[in-house]
Amino acid sequence: MRTLILLSLATLCVAIPSPPQVVVYTYKPLEEGQDNILLCHAKEFNPPNIELKLYEGNKPFNEANQTDLSFESNWKFKLTKFIKLIPKKDAEYSCHVVHMGRTSIYKLESF
Repeated sequence: MRTLILLSLATLCVAIPSPPQVVVYTYKPLEEGQDNILLCHAKEFNPPNIELKLYEGNKPFNEANQTDLSFESNWKFKLTKFIKLIPKKDAEYSCHVVHMGRTSIYKLESF
């Protein structure tokens, strides 16, 4: 068992870095004034150091929840950030992703 763990860690250390594939979406179709959940899902990234932050306009949702970091059999990682909200028609929702020192912004398709 110890050998398997060491081998797994060694594989992780030599894994090829790859940027995340990110999608921003809502649990249900957007309807102004109706409860919904905003999600930001990042997958297929390595190394596992990543930060996801949800925004309404330029205001971050500091109280957003996050899943546990997990990985696939190819040693690529995945993570989801989410928050319950009541969408506003004139608001812009986005997810800011920091990975390997680079920040990318992904926007939710509007109403």
